[in-house]
Order: sequence, then C-alpha cells, then structure tokens
Amino acid sequence: MAGGASSLDGKLLVVALDFGTAYSGYAFSFRSDYRLDPLKIEINHWTGEGAQTMSPKAPSSVLLNPDKTFHSFGYKAEEEYASLVENEEHQDWYFFTNIKMRLLYKEKVSRSDSIEDECGKSVQGLTILSMLIRHLKYDLYGRLNMRGINVRDQDILWVLTVPAIWSDAAKQFTREAAEQAGIKAVDMIFVYEPEAAALYCRLQKLHMINDATDSPDSDSKTTLTERKILVFDMGGGTTDISVMDIKSDKEIHIVEQASGGPFGGTAINERFSNWMSEIFGEENMKAFKTNKRSDYMQLIRDFEQKKRPIDPKEDKPLCLQIPPSLKKLAEKTWNCNLEDHFKNLESFPDVQVKKRGKLFLSSSFLLENFVLPIANNVLAEMERILAKHGDINCVIAVGGIAQSAAMTTEIRKYAKNIPVYVPFDSSVAVLNGAVLYGHENNVIKARVCRYSYGIQTMRPFTEGKDDESKKVIQEGEIWCKHCFRSLYNAGDMIKLGDVRPYELEESFHDEDRKNKRFQPIRCVLFRSEKKHPRYVTEEGCFETGRIEIEPPEEGFPIHYECIVELEFAGTEIIARLKDSERIKTIRLDFLS
Repeated sequence: MAGGASSLDGKLLVVALDFGTAYSGYAFSFRSDYRLDPLKIEINHWTGEGAQTMSPKAPSSVLLNPDKTFHSFGYKAEEEYASLVENEEHQDWYFFTNIKMRLLYKEKVSRSDSIEDECGKSVQGLTILSMLIRHLKYDLYGRLNMRGINVRDQDILWVLTVPAIWSDAAKQFTREAAEQAGIKAVDMIFVYEPEAAALYCRLQKLHMINDATDSPDSDSKTTLTERKILVFDMGGGTTDISVMDIKSDKEIHIVEQASGGPFGGTAINERFSNWMSEIFGEENMKAFKTNKRSDYMQLIRDFEQKKRPIDPKEDKPLCLQIPPSLKKLAEKTWNCNLEDHFKNLESFPDVQVKKRGKLFLSSSFLLENFVLPIANNVLAEMERILAKHGDINCVIAVGGIAQSAAMTTEIRKYAKNIPVYVPFDSSVAVLNGAVLYGHENNVIKARVCRYSYGIQTMRPFTEGKDDESKKVIQEGEIWCKHCFRSLYNAGDMIKLGDVRPYELEESFHDEDRKNKRFQPIRCVLFRSEKKHPRYVTEEGCFETGRIEIEPPEEGFPIHYECIVELEFAGTEIIARLKDSERIKTIRLDFLS
C-alpha cells in the first residue's frame, strides 16, 4: 500500500464521504459501472420540512439527546432543534454546528479536544465527528438496502475528503473518528479536496463547463489532459488552492504547495449575520435567533442561495424577505415601521426596505461588504502562484462559492488572460472526484512537500558555523546538539512510493538502561516551513509527531539497530520499521 493508496481487490463499490464545515454528503459508484462509464456516480439527496428543494448535501449539524446519544443530522437536526428552542425545551439537548472548523483548524489538535454546543455544554470532539460519519454510513446502507442491494463493510472502499491545507494531526483525528464510526483503517483512504475536483473536471469536455470568458454553449472539445491547471476550491469552511500538472490520463503531479485558509462560504454568511445585528440591533437579533430560530435559519439559507447568482456587471439587487417575526420585533422596538426606519439609515445608502418587508441589497454592496473581505485573503495568494507558474493553462473554480458570478469575476481579475472555468455542478465536483479517486487512487504520482520534516540528531561541531550554545562534549569529542536532520525538504517533489530511511541505534549495556529494553523506543518527528532548517529549536520548527517502536516480547537486544522508513507521497505519512527480526508498519502519532 504505497503513499496512502489502497487496493480495490475484493471491493464492490467506492463510497466518498464529504463532510464539510457547512454541508456534508456522500456519493458512490460500483466498480462494474465505473469500468463502463466513470461518471456514473450516484449522489444522495437530502431534504427537510423547511427546505424548498432537494440538496446533494445536508447541513453539517448534529443533535444529541439529553443523554448524549445521537438524535439526528442535517435538516432534521436543525428543524428539531429550532422547535425545541421555540418551545423553550432545548436546554438539556446538545446541538452542534461548524464541527469541522471548530475542531480541526488549529495548530495543535488533541484527541481529547472537546467542542461546545449552542448552549456552551461540552462533548468530546471525536464523539461528535464519529457520530456524523456513522450517520452518513448508515444512511448509505439504508439506501442500498431499499434497492435490494446487500453489501458488507469489507465490500466498500471509503474515501474521505480533507482540505489540502490540513495538518497531519487533523487528518489523524479524522481517521480515528471514522474508525470509531466503524470504518476499518484498511478500508479507508483520504483525498485532498482540490485534487478530487481536478480528477472530476479532467473527465469532462470543456464545452460542458462554463468559461467565464465565453458563452455556456462554447464548442470547445478540449479536455484537461496534458494541461497545467490551478484549482481554486472555495467551499463552506475553507478555500484551497492547488496546482496540478496533468501529464496523462494516468499521471498527475501536484507541483505547488497547498495554500489557502479558513475563508469559505460560512465566513461570508457570518459577515451577513453580523451585519444584520448591526442594522437590526444586537438584542433584537439575539431574541430573533432564540425565539424564532427556524425563521432565522431560513433567512440564512435564503441568503446562501441568493448570493450565488449575483453578477456585479449587472448590479441587480439581491432581494431577501425579512421574516415577519423579525419585522414585528424590530418595529415594536423602534416604534415605527421598517420602511421609515431604513429611510433614515444614512450609513447604508445601498440598502432599501420596501413594502411587505422586502430587503434589497445592491450587488456592489454585497460584494464589498460580504464577499471580498473573505475572498481577498486568498485571491492574492492565487495571484502569487500564477506569477510563479507562468505556464498554467487555465483556472478551475469549484465549491459552492464558485457558482457565484461575483466570485468568478474576482478570480478572473487576478487570473488576467488565463481562462477560468466553472463546472455546472461545481458544488459537488469534490464529491464526484473523490469517488473517481477511490477507483484509481494511484493517479497522483508526485506531490510537492509542504514542510521540511526531520528528526533531532547530533553531528560534529563546526567552529564558526554552529551555534556555541549547541556545543556539547561526549566521550572526548565535540558535538553539536539539537540538529535538524532533514528527511524531506519543503518544496521537494516527492514521487509516489518514495521512501526516506534513517538508521537508529540503541545500547542497553549500562546497568541503568537494562530495564528500558522492555519499553518502547520513541522518536520525535519535527516540522518546519523553512527549506533547510538547521536546528530543531529554531523559530518556526515544531514537534509534529512521535514514532513508537514496541519491544519484542523478549525485549530489545543489548545492542539494537534498526531502520525507520517514512513515506510522504500520499495524503498521509506512513512509518515502517526494519530490523533483524521484522518489517512492519509502526505507529506514527500526530495527536497530543
């Protein structure tokens, strides 16, 4: 199993789980169907009483019973909790949103991390995430059973989508949550979200993709084969940017370190919600969210849907219906109707309220106040990458926000003369691509290493070059301590299956060390953004993981020698041990 790839031997189908900050869902395809038509992928659709249309993803919301057992997920969880709140029966229940963002976008991630619900009550994060994954899994089994299709766990290869900018600890946390949900490690692989999107787009003709510079019915028959593309993936929680060199149908290289950040559609919605608090008053909005929660959720969903088609070139206003409950609450506070109140708001000339509580926002106002403050965080990074890679053929924009004409227009400004393409179904490009990756998970042949990884070691001290504070004398020789011995350097192109070994020696001759023959040998893995770090103690260098070598039953020999191999080319780092007795995969722990 090289580079995180997994064998499809004995598998009947591939299932992709895409659990995002805002929305989650799953898709699948059978091996027999893939051979005939790779794009024959089935996506589950979700709905709820408050949802006007079916959606390929459901809100990433989880509701627990008062005893902390699972109650519901998605639209059902939101609607049930809204009812509990409005009836003042919610205090003992647990309702969670933005799970992924709140748990996994941190420098340090621990398996003991907890997450607070809407009322501030804590539950272990692994428990909540595993419940979400388990529900998606059971929903799949229920759907297949309804069609008379009986499958076993070992018949499925599960592909979990993860942001390319995630830390090793965040990926391990997700893996352990999936294992708690009943998915075995050998049946599970990860795929980076922008890479999945590219895999999906490359199988489509470009005439099937809206080119921001051409009409939708362009006759171009060009595919993405043998092209260098930049993928701009702006989803609910994050924006990932990745550059891929498509060598052939069977070989893709990731040629730029993943970049981006927690700047997605959820952040835009939060800015809108904060703005609503500013114009309606914090106390009014707080009362509205609490007492009429279902109305509030519908308002945010309405904004989510209507912000996407806004085109700044046409400057058509976005129209939102202010819920009657909010209108009544505000008018009671202000002692006047909404229309009169907004006429006096000189600070918002681009905002109008007309009869029956209709709120109108100009396209330019929407762009300047909600979209650009979030998008500008990553658009400048995209511009830097395009300048660095002068041979990029096109930009592919995917994710829910890619459906926004305003966002596409901004991407084009930075891309300049490079064509920008948006798939018609951009919101599910990652989900579909994850299924394709499961069928052919060795197509990514090489990746650029995002960090320098290494171990701590000592080397002979060099006068005038090494730091004097690092000088130590052992057995009559002068050494330099705390040295960073690089295994991989940031920016290096790592081929699939490439392995970097390091030798390890331990002596247990001394009396005070003999008892340690029966204890694990621990090695610390360090990480740095510098290409050539010198010391593990320098700024920007961190302990990132720990390797444990378990002793044999009879303990380590008095003089023990082994080789530890690290493989970095896949989406996860794999560690292996080679000594005189065994070759085995060993534990590499990134969680504190």
